[in-house]
Amino acid sequence: MKVQLFAGLTYLGLVESKIIDDSMGVAGGLLEPTAAYYNDFQYFFQAHTEKPDWARLANLELKEVSDAGEVLHCCGGICVVDVEKYDEIEVEFCGIGQGYNR
Repeated sequence: MKVQLFAGLTYLGLVESKIIDDSMGVAGGLLEPTAAYYNDFQYFFQAHTEKPDWARLANLELKEVSDAGEVLHCCGGICVVDVEKYDEIEVEFCGIGQGYNR
């Protein structure tokens, strides 16, 4: 399933998502980032991968939107792993369907 990743109203890119752990509601894949991701967010995610800043991450208001336009609630959060000097950016959507829906 193709999933759009947003930080608030800013479109960060597209993830070709697949099930990673069905019992835990975890899906994910590689991010096809937008210019907005590279220009405004990559530095934060690379720094967060090295030294987490949970408060700032929460303020980003990350959300995933399915290809059907549905906002999916991830009660376990959204993990973005962007390691400097690597081309791939991994995204995991954790706890899909495990809690309440917004």
